Amino acid sequence: MSINYFITNDRGKNQYEKLGEVRTRTALQPALSLIFLSFCMLFLILSTWNCNSTIDRTVSTHELYLNSRCSVLNTVSDKFLSFGLDTSLLRDTKSFPILNRKFLNLASYLAPAYVRIGGTSADCLYFNQTTDIICERVISPVDGQDISNFTINEELFESIYIFAKESKLRMIFDLNVLIRTANNSWDDVNAKSIISFAKHRNMTLDWQLGNEPNSFRHVFNRTVTASQLAKDFYRLRQLLNELGYDKSILVGPEVNHVGDEDHKGEHYAETFLKNDKDSVDYVTWHQYYLNGRDATVRDFINVSTFNYLQAQIKSMEEAIQSSGRPVPMWLSETSTAFGGGAPELSDRFVAGFLWLDKLGYSASAGINVVTRQSLFGGNYAMIGPDLLPNPDWWVSVIYKQLVSEKVLQLSSVDHESYVRLYAHCTPESALISRVSAITIYGVNIEKFPVSINIKGIPIFEKSAKVFMYALTSNDLQSRTIKMNGRTLKLQPNGRLPPFRPVILEPSNLIILPPYSMVFIVIHGAKIPACYV
Repeated sequence: MSINYFITNDRGKNQYEKLGEVRTRTALQPALSLIFLSFCMLFLILSTWNCNSTIDRTVSTHELYLNSRCSVLNTVSDKFLSFGLDTSLLRDTKSFPILNRKFLNLASYLAPAYVRIGGTSADCLYFNQTTDIICERVISPVDGQDISNFTINEELFESIYIFAKESKLRMIFDLNVLIRTANNSWDDVNAKSIISFAKHRNMTLDWQLGNEPNSFRHVFNRTVTASQLAKDFYRLRQLLNELGYDKSILVGPEVNHVGDEDHKGEHYAETFLKNDKDSVDYVTWHQYYLNGRDATVRDFINVSTFNYLQAQIKSMEEAIQSSGRPVPMWLSETSTAFGGGAPELSDRFVAGFLWLDKLGYSASAGINVVTRQSLFGGNYAMIGPDLLPNPDWWVSVIYKQLVSEKVLQLSSVDHESYVRLYAHCTPESALISRVSAITIYGVNIEKFPVSINIKGIPIFEKSAKVFMYALTSNDLQSRTIKMNGRTLKLQPNGRLPPFRPVILEPSNLIILPPYSMVFIVIHGAKIPACYV
């Protein structure tokens, strides 16, 4: 049996309740009363939203089909949604709250996850070196950031690890590949001192080597070929095995400019994989949609911007296939806009559309991990300098709670639609009485409300309920975000607020508010792949 849904705003049921305690509404309401009630309730919810748009009274319908008979489409890592902290933060730790209790608390809500310590400054970092390696300040011609060499000590390295451990995160550290010998091979002496120190302190972590090597000529006026980098990675893999990190993963080559017309990023990765002697466990690349210096609000809600990711992933898949090495992919650094993000856009409500869609599409495409740039620092941070969470932090926390690693196949006839939805099994922790459920999530970037008709979902008749979480804001460039009309804020003790859904009956259509992100949990869905 297939089901459709209609949204209501029953404040008395706008909370978690056991399914057995929810009164069942009659399914035989008069048609005219249902239509009247439908539009009344829709506009009650939409009244909490104001984005300087006029809402059309005509609601279009978007149809989707869930393949409920097949096994899972993909299974991603339990750390699928991960994030980075840029190495540049280690240059001056006065403004970096690495061990601040509030910061630790916010990070812990995103566990399990990888925390990648990397970025351009990774190839400027030395460990426990004297100041003789430090030269005068050098500014990048690309984005104006400091690219001069600097050093960190044991105490700072350990502080980073303590942050990861106390937040229940898995640290990935990006080593400096630009410490080179006279014949331009990698000089591993400094890296060996970091790895040895980490092992001596019984640290468990994973590793990278270098950042965006295909752009070294542009950034540092230096060149490391893909075949040479492959040899360097092979040497690092040997070093890790020798020093007790044989179980740690090594990921690379961290290329950028994937999807450009010249495909230099893909060609670099392909050559690297042909020569790395199976040293990397995952092939990694960086993904951005926009230039942070000139991006606009319109870019953040333009369907063509969203579709760019699909083309990039396909292009990298072809490069991996051509290499003859079927290595799974990570987006190891990604956000809306490069160059530190777009001011007052990449850390605001409007950025959530691209972020949530990226998570959904990447999982459906088989990407194993997506590493958000960044948790803190820059214009794309999930946590602001005031240590208050930005909208994407809330989106990420909700994703962690309601979306599992099991990806389902949800198809749409309109691939250019403003409505972009994805389906996963619901995590066991979010189930009610261990009854199976699915989570459908995504975005409506249309300025009008849109109804969705999801076909192909069989249900357990007596226990089926739908929990609807609609995320909106009064302003696309706001730092605040609302769930079902209520502003999300941490409690005074730092705990999460209760996430109160609108509870629906399995009847008629779900209506998505304009400019909204949604999580729709269908409790009682009979999907064998999601049984526990």
